[in-house]
Amino acid sequence: MPLFKLHLRKGQVVDPDDIGLDLPDLHAAYLEAVRAIPDVACDQLIDARDPLTCAFIICDGKGRQLLEVPFTEVLPAVAWTRRDRGRGPLSGGRSTHVRDDLALTGFRHMFSTVNVGCVLLTPELAVRAINDFGARHSHVDPDAIRGTSILDAFDLHGQPKADFTRFWRLAQQGVRSELTDMPYLVLDAAGRTVNGWWKARVWPVLDDDGRLLGLVDWAEPFTTPTQGGRTTIRVSAD
Repeated sequence: MPLFKLHLRKGQVVDPDDIGLDLPDLHAAYLEAVRAIPDVACDQLIDARDPLTCAFIICDGKGRQLLEVPFTEVLPAVAWTRRDRGRGPLSGGRSTHVRDDLALTGFRHMFSTVNVGCVLLTPELAVRAINDFGARHSHVDPDAIRGTSILDAFDLHGQPKADFTRFWRLAQQGVRSELTDMPYLVLDAAGRTVNGWWKARVWPVLDDDGRLLGLVDWAEPFTTPTQGGRTTIRVSAD
């Protein structure tokens, strides 16, 4: 089979593909590029880069360019634009303590009694509060995890920890993303602790001037997977 190389163009910089792929034809190479774009775009957002300026340049084994696949051909701009680019955390006359207290007041008002797991974080991803439902179903002590990074607050290891970290790095860049079918402990209908799955989304908490006060994690536990048990991270427009 012929060799195809998928070079990644990031703005004016090109990262060469030194290995390439043996594929039947150019159409198969195009499909490989399309499949790779969402994951590569997530990495770009995590690194505070704009994925909408990227493209895959498909070349043959002799280095001849055959096709360019812009990320905008696959990614809807409304979902993949870094939303809060102009909304920095509170600064100037308000201290970090005041910022966190403002966010906590809003969190308690909106999320303290809902039957979904909700966690309030600072913009730096430190846990500020977790509601009762979230504490019960995720088996954590609210006092013990307060001030801890959300990345270390739960007993996660290996790939689940890597997926969870990636999800939160996207949130830090102001991107609305959704984590589906992350394996972790849950409570079943009888109140027993069982292996299950979580689905999570993140919303920013903003003051009246649009400045970032914190982040709220909205997480739902399930005893059966919602998407076949394969953990996915999806960037969403809503």
